[in-house]
Amino acid sequence: MKEQALFCDGTASYVNPPQPAENETITLRFRTAKDDVDRVRLMTGVGGYDMKKESTRGEFDYYTINWRLNEEPFRYCFEIQDGDELCYYNKCGTSKEIVAFYEFVIVPGFSTPDWAKGAVMYQIFTDRFYNGDKTNDVESREYFYIGDYSRKVTDWNKYPDKMGVREFYGGDLQGVIDKLDYLQDLGVEVLYFNPLFVSPSNHKYDIQDYDYIDPHYGVI
Repeated sequence: MKEQALFCDGTASYVNPPQPAENETITLRFRTAKDDVDRVRLMTGVGGYDMKKESTRGEFDYYTINWRLNEEPFRYCFEIQDGDELCYYNKCGTSKEIVAFYEFVIVPGFSTPDWAKGAVMYQIFTDRFYNGDKTNDVESREYFYIGDYSRKVTDWNKYPDKMGVREFYGGDLQGVIDKLDYLQDLGVEVLYFNPLFVSPSNHKYDIQDYDYIDPHYGVI
């Protein structure tokens, strides 16, 4: 079996329609190498279902199956068999067993807002972006985190420490506001922030209080 040829990414080429409504019938597609496997099955929470070879294009075969959704999220993966060889395919690629965490998921009735389609998005790691208000900077030894104290960094050109998660450069929301014209000139249309809530780390993925923006980023 040519595992490198197996493919599905859940986009419009492999799910039709790509944003289905509740109770709508969809067509799912899966790709294999040409004449390379004996069977492809759609694996769901209620069992496995054989897919039909729909077409051959170039070096690839395409298998399809129709599936009627309901109102609940639909989770699935694929089982591929060639003789005694068996594998499964999910969002992370091939696997020797079904891994529920990595299954494809379709949420009936969900659709991407028009403003987000094709928009240029820019992710901001706030502490590393721009220091617009130096009065709210994290000071050295203000936090004790993962076995050591926080450190205030004044040289933005230095290399991060091995445990750079404890280093704070002073970036804040005022810094983002100050650079909005710069971001607009880049063509940015949507800003996506790393977490902004209270946390002793600079990335703030270990939030301690979801009720407040970290005061070192700004008071809202």
